[in-house]
Amino acid sequence: MKRITGILTAILMLISVMVFPVNVSAVEYVAVYLNNQTIDFPTTDARPQIMNNRTYVPVRKTCEALGLQIDWNSRTETMTLTRDGITIAHTMRSKIVYVNGEAVTFDTPSINTNNRILMPIRMIAESIGATVTWDNPTRSVHITTNQTGTASQPSANVNDAVVNSVEASKIQDITDGDSISITAVCTNAATSLKLVNIADNKEAASLTQYTDNSDGTRTFKTDYTCENTTGKDIMVTLKAVPGIGTSFNENLTAARNVSFMVSSGKSSSGSKDKDDDYKSDYMLSCKLSSDEIKTNTSARVKVKTTSDVKRVKLTSEADKKSTVTSDYDEDKDGNRTFNCSIKMTEEGEWYIRVQLYVDGAYESEYEQLDVSVDDKYKESGSNDLEIIDMWLNNDYAYKGYTTTLYVKTSTDVDYLELCTEDQDQGDGQVTHSTAEKYSSYYYWEFNFTVKHTGNMKFKLYAYNDDEESVSDTFSLEGRSVSKGEPAVLEIEQKTNSIIEGETAKFNFVTTGCVSRIRISRGTSGSVYDEEVSSSSSTDKTHTVEFEVKDINADYYITVYDDNDDFDRAMFKITGDAEEKIEVRDVDVEEDEIGYNDDVNLTVRTSNSAYRVWVETSRGTQVSKIYKEPDDIDDSDYIWNINFSPIDTDTRQTFTVIAEDENKERDEDSFRITIKR
Repeated sequence: MKRITGILTAILMLISVMVFPVNVSAVEYVAVYLNNQTIDFPTTDARPQIMNNRTYVPVRKTCEALGLQIDWNSRTETMTLTRDGITIAHTMRSKIVYVNGEAVTFDTPSINTNNRILMPIRMIAESIGATVTWDNPTRSVHITTNQTGTASQPSANVNDAVVNSVEASKIQDITDGDSISITAVCTNAATSLKLVNIADNKEAASLTQYTDNSDGTRTFKTDYTCENTTGKDIMVTLKAVPGIGTSFNENLTAARNVSFMVSSGKSSSGSKDKDDDYKSDYMLSCKLSSDEIKTNTSARVKVKTTSDVKRVKLTSEADKKSTVTSDYDEDKDGNRTFNCSIKMTEEGEWYIRVQLYVDGAYESEYEQLDVSVDDKYKESGSNDLEIIDMWLNNDYAYKGYTTTLYVKTSTDVDYLELCTEDQDQGDGQVTHSTAEKYSSYYYWEFNFTVKHTGNMKFKLYAYNDDEESVSDTFSLEGRSVSKGEPAVLEIEQKTNSIIEGETAKFNFVTTGCVSRIRISRGTSGSVYDEEVSSSSSTDKTHTVEFEVKDINADYYITVYDDNDDFDRAMFKITGDAEEKIEVRDVDVEEDEIGYNDDVNLTVRTSNSAYRVWVETSRGTQVSKIYKEPDDIDDSDYIWNINFSPIDTDTRQTFTVIAEDENKERDEDSFRITIKR
């Protein structure tokens, strides 16, 4: 499958790095325990293993077990982990972490292997007061955190208390003073439950009464009185936290949230109650890519915020659920851009409410956007018109030389036009050709010459064949160049459709004084390093070839002169990743359904998936075969699957199967309960 240039696959992996007397020639997988409880790592992803006498552990699963919130900045390649007032910041491929702003240096840097970013466990565990030990007889790693408990309720067991689901009896048409029911289903280890209002992190209810269910779970239920005296509609989010006695499992994977709208006396449905004067102090802009979309497709919202915002939540009655986006792009001023989406499952006139997560909680007020969902929306011919994303390899380029703008658009775009800030629409540079045409988007490489120095603003227009257009803007710094200083002036990939393991061929135009060229994958790990002939006055074109081992990585070219002065520029490689077929995640909407209900699930696969379907544990196909993904998230394909169970068993196991064009398969299983 083709890969998009410039999109960084932000899949984070956490490393445990310890020097142990281990001597192996092949990968050795090891078990990891947290407070004597096994952390379950999926066999379909990276697993704890020993490499180069170091023990490495996948980040996401381990962080979830430790109760650490992950915040990833793809632009700076910085990971921030937070928990209970502790903030741990680390830039990839560095030996330094910052714990609450204080630098701590380790002897081992983080690394990137098999498209996964890994870092030492001691950077994390010791920073939150945990200890890490190695048990050589069992070849296992043990993480121990400081916990409190009683002899009758040992703290180690509190991790077994998990909330499976939580729901409110109503999520709309609620006013100040109304009472609703909150129901949470937990594992049978839970003997207590608390509800926490995330707006102020205060406890809203404490429950010790529960009902044992036939499937081994426990149900906690309580009434909750809604309050809203703001005079505006607010979103209330309660976090259900399970526990054993007075000890609670604060791990992110153990708790579940439930959200509902509360008005101050007016109806909260529709869009008539929208407060046009509301705008968060942290929100710079908020816009829909299109206010008319097709049923069962995703509405896309671009939210620009200050650096205070950690994530953005979208909520809509058309989906009865919310989506949270924590990935963002950051500009040179520190402002952040979140590209968010939420699926609209019902036809009609709806709103989307946008909330910002600031200072450990979502703001109670929200930005509201109106959207029309209609199965026949395509008849108008323009509602699909969209610039999905655009980016530059670097935020600067040299005056008089060519640079490349990379653009991802909807499939009805016929051509692009690029205008400077002093040009009117229709007077700019036009391109009609696309680099790649995918089933759900077009990918463009737009080459243009930088004509000025200083900060320049550009506007890109995308047109369909009816000459209708949409636009977006970007900035670029134009720099002057001295012939006596080393500089990378232009970058051109000569071989297209590179496959990992093949040789890439590039032309690099530099100033003539350059005497050495170094190409690196990331900021370390040289893939090419050669001395070249230099001259004093004329530019030179250098043809460079090197093997591509990771097509998704950021590559850097660094050029030096005889005095070791240098210039560096980043570039990406266009081609195929040839990813192994993989089912990466299966998210079941409800793990308990009625006998006549359908099963709805969202499946995330590698982009090599050609078709996806669901079978029973006995190999009977129960869903249709899906051949086109519903969405694309960086390199992953997102599939929304629906089917009806065919058996009457109260507990059923199903298997999601993904197949590539070569009929190679991967699969993942899940279980649901059928209520008779």
